[in-house]
Amino acid sequence: MEYEAVVQSALEEIDRRIKGDIYVEDLARAAHYSTHHFRRVFMRVTGTPVVSYITRRKLEHALYELSKGRRILEVAVEYGFETHAGFTRAFKRAFGSPPSLYCLHVPACPPERAAVYSVRLKQEAMNMQVQIKEIQPFDIVGYASRHRLPGVGNISDIPGYWEKINLEYGAALTTLHDTYRQSRHCEVAVCFDLDERQACFTYMLGVGVDGADAAVPQRPGTYRRRIQGGLYAVFTTPRVAEDQYVQSIHDTWGQVLGSWLPQSGYEYDEAREGYEYYDERDHGETAQMDIYVPVRKRGKA
Repeated sequence: MEYEAVVQSALEEIDRRIKGDIYVEDLARAAHYSTHHFRRVFMRVTGTPVVSYITRRKLEHALYELSKGRRILEVAVEYGFETHAGFTRAFKRAFGSPPSLYCLHVPACPPERAAVYSVRLKQEAMNMQVQIKEIQPFDIVGYASRHRLPGVGNISDIPGYWEKINLEYGAALTTLHDTYRQSRHCEVAVCFDLDERQACFTYMLGVGVDGADAAVPQRPGTYRRRIQGGLYAVFTTPRVAEDQYVQSIHDTWGQVLGSWLPQSGYEYDEAREGYEYYDERDHGETAQMDIYVPVRKRGKA
C-alpha cells in the first residue's frame, strides 16, 4: 500500500504541473526515493514507465483543449511540444495513431482524475479480444460527403451523427443491395481525407461490391472506393439491444484507440483507412458489428 500511495501522490503532482516541465528526479525527491528506485516503483504499480505516462498525460490534456476549437500549435506549445509536427510525432508514439483519427472516434471529455487503478486498467486493455489478419482489397459503392467536426456539434456526437446519416441513406442502401445482387451482403462505413488543421473529414457509407457485379453500371450520385488490403486488427462489438448499439460502437472505438493500440506492438497504418463492417449481425433485436483497424508493427514505416 505504501508504494500505491507514493505513486498516487506522484500522479496528482504531475497533473498539478501538467503544463510545465516535469522531471522524474523531482517526483522521486518528493517521495524520498532515489530516481532509480522511483522509476522501478512507478513501473511496478502502474505497469507503464513514468516518462511515458507523463507524455501521455500531457497529450490527453492537450487533446481536450483542441476539442474546444483551439489552434494545434498554440495548444502544443502550451503543453511543452515545440511544434505542430513535434506534437503529432509524440502523439503517434504514445497512442499509435494520428491525433486526427483519435479525435474522430474518442469523445472529447476532460481527462479523468489521475488514479493508480485507472492507469493500471489502461495497461490491462491488452486483454481485449482482437483478431490480427490479412484482408484482401475490395470495393464499396455508396454515398460520400464532406464534413467539419464543429458541424457535428462535438466529437462525442459523431456516433449519433453516423446513426442519423445511416437512417437517411437506409432506402438508398437497400436499392444498392438490389443492384449488386451477386455481391456479399454487407455495408461499410469509412472516414478518410482527415484534415487535422481544418478539422474536416469525408464520410462514406456503401455496400460491398464483388467481382461478380463488376459489370453492373454504377448508379447516378454514388461513388466507388477501394478498401485496401493488408494487415488489420479486427474488433467485434458486444451484442447489445438496438438502443445501446451506437454507444457500443462508440465505446469500442474508444477502447481500441485509447487503450488497446497504445499498449500493443502495433501502430495505425496511415496509408490505409480503418472501416466499420456491418453484415447480417446488424439486423434484429440485438446487433453487433466489426471494426477494422489497419495496423503495422511499430517502427515499420
